[in-house]
Amino acid sequence: MILSSSLPLSAKQAVKMGMSTALSGPAQEIGQQLKAGAELHLDHYNQHKPADALPVTLEALDDGYEPHKTVINARKLIYEHKVDALFGVMGTPTSYAIKPILEHSHIPLLMPYTGAEFLQNPTTFDVFNLRASYNKETQDIIHYFVDELKFKRIALLIQADEFGLTVEKGLTKALSEHGMRPVVITRFRRNSDDIDKALKRAKRHKIEAFAMVGTYQPLAKFINQAKFSGLEAHYATVSFASSNELFARLKGQPKVLVTEVVPDPVICKAQLCDHFRQTINQTNLPLNEQVFEGFLNAYLLTSAIQACQLPLQSTCLMNALQDQLENNQLIRDVFMLQPGQKKLPVYRSFF
Repeated sequence: MILSSSLPLSAKQAVKMGMSTALSGPAQEIGQQLKAGAELHLDHYNQHKPADALPVTLEALDDGYEPHKTVINARKLIYEHKVDALFGVMGTPTSYAIKPILEHSHIPLLMPYTGAEFLQNPTTFDVFNLRASYNKETQDIIHYFVDELKFKRIALLIQADEFGLTVEKGLTKALSEHGMRPVVITRFRRNSDDIDKALKRAKRHKIEAFAMVGTYQPLAKFINQAKFSGLEAHYATVSFASSNELFARLKGQPKVLVTEVVPDPVICKAQLCDHFRQTINQTNLPLNEQVFEGFLNAYLLTSAIQACQLPLQSTCLMNALQDQLENNQLIRDVFMLQPGQKKLPVYRSFF
C-alpha cells in the first residue's frame, strides 16, 4: 500500500539510503555481507550512471542485531541524516521495533532482510520486499520433512523473540496442514549460543528432524553438540541463518537443509548473475547468497530510481520498484519467473 503520494525523496546532490544492520556481534557476517553486496552494485552504478541521474549513497549504522539500537539508528538516519528511505534493515525483531517510526515518518522501508509476515502487506507504512516470505520458506521445510522424507516426529528449536515467534507460527501452521504438531518446542536467547537447556530437553524425546530458527552460531553449536551426544536427526532452517556461515561451522556430516530466497550465485545462468560474478571477482568478497542478495537489492533500487522523474517522489519509487520486479527481464531471469508470476521462489542449500 502506497501511503505517501507527494513526499519528495531526494536531496539535490544524491538519493540517500539509510541502513541499520549487524556490523558487529554474533550475526555480523550477515550484515557485513549484505552491506558489501549493496555497495558493490552502488559503486558500479555511480561510476556508470547516466549524466543526468543522481548518485545513490548508502549510510550504514551498526545495531548488532539488537532492536533498541535499530530504533536509535533509524531515528538518527531519518531525522538527523535525512535519508530518503531505509534500505536492507536486517532482522525481524529489529524491523518490528522501528514500525512506529516508519508510521510516523512515512519513510519507505526497502528490501528488509526478513520474510516476516507483518511486512508482507502492511497498511500503515510503505514496504517493498525482494524475498519470499518466511511462510513460504517454512512450508518448503515441512514439505521436505513430511512429504519427501516421510518424517513424523519433528521438533522445533526457536530463537526467543519476534523472529522466532514469526517463523514458529509458519512451521506449526505447515505442520497442522499435515495433521501434525511439533514433538517438542525448545528455545534459546537471541544473540547467544546458550542452547544447552534446549538440547537437554530435546534429548528426552524421540526426534527425527529439527526445524530451527536463529542465526548461524547457535544453530551450528546445537547441531554439533547434538551429534556429539548421539542424537541423530535431520535439520533445516530458513534463509536468515546464512547457509554459508552455518555450514562453515558444522563438524562431521550432519544432514542440514537451508531454504534460500536467491539462487546460488555460483551456478545461476542469468545475465545479472554473470555481471555479479564478474564484478565480485575484482574484490575479496565471498561469492555467496548474502552478498548476492545485497547486490540484487541495490540493482533493483537503482533501476527503479532511473524509472522516475526528478525530483524523485516516494510514490513513484514504490510503484517503480514493483514495476521493475514485474517487468524487468534481467531481474526476472535471475529468479526464473514465468510470465505473470509475481511471487518469488524458494531455493535450497544442503550440507
